[in-house]
Amino acid sequence: MDPLLSKIEALAEPGCYSLTFALGTGEHRELVIRMRGDEPIVPAANSFEGWTPGSRLVTATIAVVRALHQARQGTGGSAGRLVDVEGGWDVGIGNVVLSADGVPTCVGHGELAPAGDGVFRCETCGAAARYDRQS
Repeated sequence: MDPLLSKIEALAEPGCYSLTFALGTGEHRELVIRMRGDEPIVPAANSFEGWTPGSRLVTATIAVVRALHQARQGTGGSAGRLVDVEGGWDVGIGNVVLSADGVPTCVGHGELAPAGDGVFRCETCGAAARYDRQS
């Protein structure tokens, strides 16, 4: 049985994703892939049989990570990007996203309120993010 991607998780570091694979032996193996721009950094460490550059498994996995990364960054017409505030993790774990209209939004409570200096904060739960406008 080929290894199967069973879980993908966004980590606190922007562009960093933990992937869990179910191996044919019943074991699970985790890999971390970091996106730098649109290009993934695919580690050789902790790899497993079938995890070779250019293989169907690696190609499909990179496509999934790239799609998730682009969705989390609000690409596709957005005028900016969200980043975590210093010491925060709301963007990294997905609590704060850009809405379809490109507005910083708390996934539980709606649009964030401007808090000054490019920071937006949820008035209900305190989730926060910096909105870096791109030109």
